[in-house]
Amino acid sequence: MHGKDLKKIVTSKRFYEVTFIVVICLSFLAWLAGIVLTGYESRQFDIFFLRCNDFFADTTNVVGYSSLRDVYENTMYTGLKEKAYPPLTYMLMYWLSKVVDMDKYYEADYFLDMYTEPKFLIIYLIYAIITVVMVYELVRTCKKGNTLIKIGTAAAVLLSAPVLFSFERANTIILTLFFVLFYIFYYDSQNKIMKELALISLAIAVAFKMTPAILGILLLYNKQWKEAFRAVIYGIIVGIAPFMFFEGGLSNIFRMFRNMSLNVEYYTSKEGCTLLASVLSFGVLPSEGLKQTVNIITYVVCFVLLVSAGFSHKNWEKIMAVSMVLIILPSHSGYYCILYIIPAVIAFLNEQEHQLSDIFIFISILLIMYDVQSVAREHFLNYHLSILLITGIMVIKGVLYVAAAIGAYRNQCKKDA
Repeated sequence: MHGKDLKKIVTSKRFYEVTFIVVICLSFLAWLAGIVLTGYESRQFDIFFLRCNDFFADTTNVVGYSSLRDVYENTMYTGLKEKAYPPLTYMLMYWLSKVVDMDKYYEADYFLDMYTEPKFLIIYLIYAIITVVMVYELVRTCKKGNTLIKIGTAAAVLLSAPVLFSFERANTIILTLFFVLFYIFYYDSQNKIMKELALISLAIAVAFKMTPAILGILLLYNKQWKEAFRAVIYGIIVGIAPFMFFEGGLSNIFRMFRNMSLNVEYYTSKEGCTLLASVLSFGVLPSEGLKQTVNIITYVVCFVLLVSAGFSHKNWEKIMAVSMVLIILPSHSGYYCILYIIPAVIAFLNEQEHQLSDIFIFISILLIMYDVQSVAREHFLNYHLSILLITGIMVIKGVLYVAAAIGAYRNQCKKDA
């Protein structure tokens, strides 16, 4: 095979599509085989938080916090620092509290074993299955290509490590992902109804997790000023109205920010998907000076990514740059935050032709999403390395795009002169 033929294959859309589907699906089968062959003590269970000793905690705990509708003043179990999120999640989880007798959980001041109640587990699993099917169908719809590629990509996404991890966490991040996906792939749609639904989806995503608000910058890249204004209005409505569901009404806004401050103070960026967590994963000794330095670098990197993405002519690069900001910026960034890379992965796989250097982005994507992550988590080739690689490559691309834009502007000025 000649070098030109190899380059043509490696830069082709089909190469990335097929490789992604095959690697992720095979890695899932290998992960499953490890559990079957090794049993209860299998390392493959490390893909789940605390090997399932904290099972479904992001739902069971939140149900406990929400059930009395005093969530922002509720000090049960973990104190105010854990009641720091927008009210839409708490309002959703409140209704799950109606299927169990909450009195015994109040008395024990403990909610983690709530999943053992059949009624609760059945209702939650129905909700979870519906959510996963929604994500599957949306990925299948957004993925370009033939039917087999679309189905294979959607299936591979659902079988990937970040999705499995988030499913075990029972976190609303998967539902949030649905709205993020819908927004990213329809915010510039020619269909006015789909475009408006996309703006509403962004508002709902922000009402669940707040950080997806960064994605609004995609509207600014396209100079969609009217759409950006409507997105803000939708965000205010969807974000503020649920506060009225809880005791204290709108005064809960100030309580939420108070609890957010406690949350940030308690947690650090040494865990999850932040740049500091990635640096420390390679054995670097933590120190206050290192933390402050890396945090400053993180802010600079995020600024560069957000500004430079507007100069890219490739849709996947814009989405990837903004997605990486969503992943590395939060001071308390759990592993499930890496789900935000999925829209960028779909956009990457939709690209008709890639540059040869994009293979490094692709390898990093595979390292993030493959399901033997539990085996490699303590080794060099893990998602921390991938975060650093993707971030670094996107920063370099962004700087080059900005430099090219400045050069073009200077040349134009010379011609005009």
